[in-house]
Amino acid sequence: MATRKIPNHPNTNKNNLKGKQNSMATARIPHLPVLVIHHVLQFLPTKHAIRMSSLCKQWAGLWSSVPVLDFEEEADEPHAKFINFVDRCLEIHEKYEHLDKFRLRNFFPSAEDRYKLDKWLGFAVERRVKELDISFSYISPFLGVASLSALLNAKSITSLNLENVIIADRGEPISLPSLKTLSLTTVRLEASSVISSLISGCPCIQYLSLTSSSSDYYNISMQTLLDAKSLTSLNLEFVIITDDIYNDPPIGRLPSLKTVSLTTVNMYDGTFARLILSSPSLEHLSVSISFPRYYNYSLPSSSLKSFEVRISNSDVVRVIGAKSLESCTFVLESPKQIKRIRLDRCENLKHLSIRAPQLPNFTLQLHGCKHLVNASLDIPKLYFTRISSNVEWRHFYSLANYLEKFQSFENISLYVDDAEALIFPKNMRMFYDPPLRTVNTTLTVFLSSPRGAKDSELRHSLFWLGPESLSIIYSDL
Repeated sequence: MATRKIPNHPNTNKNNLKGKQNSMATARIPHLPVLVIHHVLQFLPTKHAIRMSSLCKQWAGLWSSVPVLDFEEEADEPHAKFINFVDRCLEIHEKYEHLDKFRLRNFFPSAEDRYKLDKWLGFAVERRVKELDISFSYISPFLGVASLSALLNAKSITSLNLENVIIADRGEPISLPSLKTLSLTTVRLEASSVISSLISGCPCIQYLSLTSSSSDYYNISMQTLLDAKSLTSLNLEFVIITDDIYNDPPIGRLPSLKTVSLTTVNMYDGTFARLILSSPSLEHLSVSISFPRYYNYSLPSSSLKSFEVRISNSDVVRVIGAKSLESCTFVLESPKQIKRIRLDRCENLKHLSIRAPQLPNFTLQLHGCKHLVNASLDIPKLYFTRISSNVEWRHFYSLANYLEKFQSFENISLYVDDAEALIFPKNMRMFYDPPLRTVNTTLTVFLSSPRGAKDSELRHSLFWLGPESLSIIYSDL
């Protein structure tokens, strides 16, 4: 079996370059070093790479030395023609002993393809393929016992993506020691233990993505996740995370995990908290989980920077203790239920986004923020909303701009330690437009003792903001 070499094309000889200038201009493809052409062809589907070879003599034949085989069956293409095309390409690559990537997408398998699939996958594994991407057009058996056994014990594979296949539990051990990326999309598992066996057989796994369907959730235990100690990214959709609360809790940590996305995931709230506490390096978290109607997202993470939550069944959502959190996004999927959103002790919060198709009535509370929060509200039908905040205002123009973002709200509450921060300068009041001038807003201001300013002077300043009615309450926060 020969090692793969990049062929030297005659056009690369210096003696031939001068005589070929006219033909190159006619082809309208600039002369490129062979290594550059070789690199470009690696990113093209094999069929397109072959077509490129016909456009210019310099490119002719170079596709066959590319260590990438990328096939995609077209819906209007005769199935037999596609099978023959793949067979011919494999024959041409048969003399090479190395393959970086084998990709078979949108494949329409038939019962007669059992032997072909065995042959193709065996060909890739035999050539120590690194990236393997297999996708059928619909749920179909992973045909061939030999190919499956070889695939799940391939020492060279670093990335494995399977879609719309069926994997049976044959009781055989799984060993993928080099695998770093595993993605299963609507893969039908004949036994729930297959996922645990897969993860256990991948000691170096860094990226894990499991996407099932609403009718067939995947099951994975919390302990299985904690055993994947090299994880840096976790993406779960339509998954149940089991955690036996009556036995000893799972043991372990995920020290490198930085990104977590949980979409339509079922788990105990204690299991969710354990996942967060076990991930000390977590920076980005996105969740859509079925929790009780009142739920506290306790996020005592010193590293978490962004948090996105899709709310479907909660009246009140509270985010607590995410001291490093800079960006928070709420996507309200069930606007009739949500009543209050509260962020407590999110000291570093700078950006807040709320998206909802309509939101008749809700309260937003920001407590413990040290910065003026840049708020983005995508709520086409907003009827009656309250906002309260105890941000320490440090600049009059910043405060005015901040309040202007909420001018569509009918009730605004401000929690302020120093009354002097609300005495807007007279020059500003003369030349600056009031931020709440366009709506009938009720403004309530909570001030800590001592007062720090004359009540009449404070009222004049606050009425300049433009509220329809004003209340000032002096009390300890």
